[in-house]
Amino acid sequence: MSERSARTIGLLGGGLAGLALAALLGERGDAVTVYERDRAGGKLRRVTAGGLAFDTGPSLLTFPEVWRAFLERLGEADPLDLRPLPGGLGVHHTPFGSVPLPVPQEHPLHSAWEAYRAAARALAPQLGTLLTTPPRLTDPVFRAASATLLYATGGHLTAEGWVRARRLPPALAHAVRTHALNAGLAPVDAPALYALLPALTADAVFRPARGMGGLLDTLLDLGRARSVQVREGAEVIHVDARNATVTLKGGEVCRHDLLVSALDPARLAALLGQPVHSPVARRTVSGVALYAALPAPAPLPPTSVLPPADFRTFRAALRAGALPPDTLALVHAEGVRLAVLLTAPATGLDLGPEHPWVRAQVNRVEHALGVSGLLTSAREVLALSPSHYAAGGHPGGAIYGAALPPWRRGPLHPQPYRLGPRLWGVGTGVHPGGGIPALLGGALIVDQLLTERGG
Repeated sequence: MSERSARTIGLLGGGLAGLALAALLGERGDAVTVYERDRAGGKLRRVTAGGLAFDTGPSLLTFPEVWRAFLERLGEADPLDLRPLPGGLGVHHTPFGSVPLPVPQEHPLHSAWEAYRAAARALAPQLGTLLTTPPRLTDPVFRAASATLLYATGGHLTAEGWVRARRLPPALAHAVRTHALNAGLAPVDAPALYALLPALTADAVFRPARGMGGLLDTLLDLGRARSVQVREGAEVIHVDARNATVTLKGGEVCRHDLLVSALDPARLAALLGQPVHSPVARRTVSGVALYAALPAPAPLPPTSVLPPADFRTFRAALRAGALPPDTLALVHAEGVRLAVLLTAPATGLDLGPEHPWVRAQVNRVEHALGVSGLLTSAREVLALSPSHYAAGGHPGGAIYGAALPPWRRGPLHPQPYRLGPRLWGVGTGVHPGGGIPALLGGALIVDQLLTERGG
């Protein structure tokens, strides 16, 4: 713990990024209060269907070195018991054939897969640095890692550009393109880095032994051990950045030395009294999550992926705010637990299991996987739709917020972490895409910057 005087810090938003940063600041002796309008965890939380518990939100953890770097800064051992997810990134059912990632040795595409992985190999030891180091070219460590990234991407700006230049076999190329959506964008809009992610993660996909909810429990425990106060049900209705005060629903005014926002930038702007303009064409994707309690285990692999048949048609629909004719579908099967995750436009629609579009996408999944009655036979199905994600302050339910240009996403992003003299930002709003590693890495970056600059 540092020798400087303790600060009072108000942290807006109790998602993973906010909770991670709260623990780091608490470790340094700051008095941290987290304001969460609902329940802590953000998109990651536990829900119940048919008497079974399901973890919502992120379904896997990659780049565990970022998690270990987070624990190391706290001086903590790893309590998660991370276990490899069987089947890695799953079987991708493309229009050109099925491709498991990683591609096994007996598969016809194995040699193409190995050549693809070789193109990304040099980046592997540097990606952890890019995810956890402040993006400033005056730092030789970040500069070296950035140079490796630029070399690996070959000067291509987008994932689509990189994939085309590699001339991968159609099925493998289609599977690789799918992972651009880890940034919430179609391949032609996503940074080239996302075309390399399957090569870097397929052999190292993990899930905590207690499920993804174990990560949330751990972050809350780490905060409690450092006297972090998490105020659930404390909805912020106004932020005064100049005086570092927040006004809660009900009229309570809370003053701090410093504020950090883990909110969507559009929601923060509204709380600051600034104009908000968020057209559909500039949003990342939303989704429909269906959690089903089955009467018997489904005869499915742990993870199945059904990409859109045509990414251009898919992108056009999303940008127009229309439901695409076919969409990205992720299917996670674990015993009698089934999760079907569908990508949808960020329009805030309420899309339940009986909606015609949802039913059509589930029928497509069943046909591709050779099963039937996945949801109709379920004891109970719980649905989370764009309207659910929009309630958290994300315009239209956009999971990764605004759809920024490729050069403003990923590790080389130029977004400022310091938003004002007494206001900082953390989370997907300033460190977009990348899932849990980016959230944890962003928390490490803000913790370092706040320590260097004293707030």
